Amino acid sequence: QHPMASAKDLSSQVFWLSFYVCGVIGMLLVYGLMQERIMQRPYSGEVFSQTHSVLFLVLLIRGAGAIFALFVAGTTGENLVNGAEMWKYLCVALALVASGICSYGAIRYVSFGVQALGKSFKMMPVMLWSLAISGKVYGLADWVVATLVTGGITEFVLTGPTASSSASGSPILGAPLLVGAIMGDGFVVTMQEKLFAECKTSKFNQMLYTTGMSALVVLAALVLSGELAPVCGSPSPTPGFPGTPCC
Repeated sequence: QHPMASAKDLSSQVFWLSFYVCGVIGMLLVYGLMQERIMQRPYSGEVFSQTHSVLFLVLLIRGAGAIFALFVAGTTGENLVNGAEMWKYLCVALALVASGICSYGAIRYVSFGVQALGKSFKMMPVMLWSLAISGKVYGLADWVVATLVTGGITEFVLTGPTASSSASGSPILGAPLLVGAIMGDGFVVTMQEKLFAECKTSKFNQMLYTTGMSALVVLAALVLSGELAPVCGSPSPTPGFPGTPCC
């Protein structure tokens, strides 16, 4: 191959790699800032402090993800038929719901920095889930690195302020929720890798079914608990819930 062509291909790869990395970091930054804004700052003197408000937030996020996946899959001509067994998608969907509830619940009690750093603990849970679900074996060096990273993050988090700026800030209440979010994220990553490897699912096909089923699970929970009407109706009389009309 001509040297000039090789240099051009390399430059193109570097450009797109940089573009995707900056895109991921940028979107995560916006996502984190909006997450903190929604969960910690008051709306008309009230904050998202009730369970059904967190469920509704998860419903909106997962529903938007499903709509986006459906749009992209339809535009690109991807197969919309489920590429894996539905129960596998359901497992991922339930983990997404649990992780979302725990994650948004945790940020009510701990600072955004602690919540963001806490997600870095995902390395160890992913390794444990991969060992349990896929039988994946890791070498001693992998476990040592994961342990050092986990220990370093733990020390960094514990040496600074951990409570959120809101009145409900409490690391004691936030820590279990953060652990639940990390374990849920670890399970989701492991199962998604397994579906990609074994069932050869496309990314948008998998996104469509997992986020769509997550939205349906949360919607069912809101309907069965009788909390959908307060969320979508007029301002709720329940203290602590921002009753912004949405229907």
